[in-house]
Amino acid sequence: MKSNPFLEYILYDVFNERDNVTARFMMGGHILYKDGKVFALVEDEKLYLKVSKDNEKWFLENGSNKFTYEKKDKDGNRKSQTLNFFLVPEEIIEDRERLQEWLDEARIF
Repeated sequence: MKSNPFLEYILYDVFNERDNVTARFMMGGHILYKDGKVFALVEDEKLYLKVSKDNEKWFLENGSNKFTYEKKDKDGNRKSQTLNFFLVPEEIIEDRERLQEWLDEARIF
């Protein structure tokens, strides 16, 4: 598999190989797992956390936005789709205390 410096940074520096965090290439990005459960997505040097409907408002209020991608419909037209993964801004990733707040809110660790 091709090296991905941002993914390695997330896995080894941000999560420090803790709590059984693993990654698998899927859909053009990498899905992150904790103890076998999906909790995040890494794509285009961005980290997105999986969020439930009951707390997505908190993420929107704190400057995040939903993961969006383009998908072709049955007629070949491209349509925007979203998943319940929310962007973690770069400044949050760099601040361990604030990142932990985001992880707590997403109910991950």
